[in-house]
Amino acid sequence: MLPVKVVMADDEPGVMLLLCSILSKLEGALVVGTAENAKDTIKLTMEQNPDLAFLDIELPDMKGIELAEKLRDIKPDMAIVFITAHQEYSLDAFKLYASDYILKPIDEERVKSTFLRIYKMLEISKKSNTSSYTKPSRISINLGDERIFIKLNEIFYIERSGRHTLISCTNGKFKTRQTLQELEKYLGKMFFRSHKSFIINTDRIEKIVSFPNSSYCEVKFNNCEDKALLSRDRISELMKYSDYNV
Repeated sequence: MLPVKVVMADDEPGVMLLLCSILSKLEGALVVGTAENAKDTIKLTMEQNPDLAFLDIELPDMKGIELAEKLRDIKPDMAIVFITAHQEYSLDAFKLYASDYILKPIDEERVKSTFLRIYKMLEISKKSNTSSYTKPSRISINLGDERIFIKLNEIFYIERSGRHTLISCTNGKFKTRQTLQELEKYLGKMFFRSHKSFIINTDRIEKIVSFPNSSYCEVKFNNCEDKALLSRDRISELMKYSDYNV
């Protein structure tokens, strides 16, 4: 596996120096940039395409959770680890965005174990993406007393909503507790992560509607009234799913 590219953001230089020192001793870790504010972190992410970010929960220009949202818009599958001096921050908020959180003062063993866990997770994900294994043509969802089978070509989009994931398809909507990242492993090549909260079936797209001064576009589907979101910085990647663009 290629090295895990890491960025970090903290307005305390000593914290970043310590993190850099710890990660430099770990095989597979490659720190590609550090920043003391959210603006520079966003720029770093766009330039370096990192796999993992260590984020202070309190930055001078933005809250860490808000920054995590913006980074996920740029790279939806990025792993996030929050760094905080305040144990009282809501763990529910962390769970929405983070792979882990680390309390200050920084504990070296905690950083090591967190990185190794994320490294293994990313390694498994990349192996599954590059495997020659032919994915099945349908998935099954457990609905309590019954299990339904959904053909992949009948899915319009999949949306993460709160603690659940909604699968919108030709015969209705179905709810599951599986995350988008878990479901992605079983979807076909026509599925695309358009936004941190959406996976869309590119074969079902009818049109994309953009709005002035918005960071998002709406995706409309054939024979479906609902819409999905597409981050503007993902448009060029989505265009690769078309044979011809003018």
